Amino acid sequence: MPRRLAGTTGAQPHDASSTVSSAIRAGDYVFISGLLPRDENGALVTGDIAHQVHAVMKRLQATVEQAGCKMDDVVKCTVWLADREDFAAFNRIYATYFDEPRPARSTVRADLMAPEARIEIEAVCYKPRSKIYPHTYG
Repeated sequence: MPRRLAGTTGAQPHDASSTVSSAIRAGDYVFISGLLPRDENGALVTGDIAHQVHAVMKRLQATVEQAGCKMDDVVKCTVWLADREDFAAFNRIYATYFDEPRPARSTVRADLMAPEARIEIEAVCYKPRSKIYPHTYG
């Protein structure tokens, strides 16, 4: 099964030397790379966990939409938190971005590549291509 870039590369700011795609479609699935809390200019959002969670969730939502999906199409998220004490605050905010049933999720504590970041999230969406391109796929 061929893999294709999903959405536009310029839509999510990242380091110009980055070796990752923000989202890749493979068949009926879209795989979204780990997203750090960055603003629309690509600058890392610092501060408390609430600011960082909102920033990364807004990036996730934008990436999902650019890939032709909706947040309801997210079936799995993997979350890395730099501090386990941030879990409760993260969880409260995260829950507001998804309707029931929420996606399956794994959350782990880990050191992140950007030392100022407190959170990183990656996601998998399920969106049959026929629902994106109905005129192409019977």
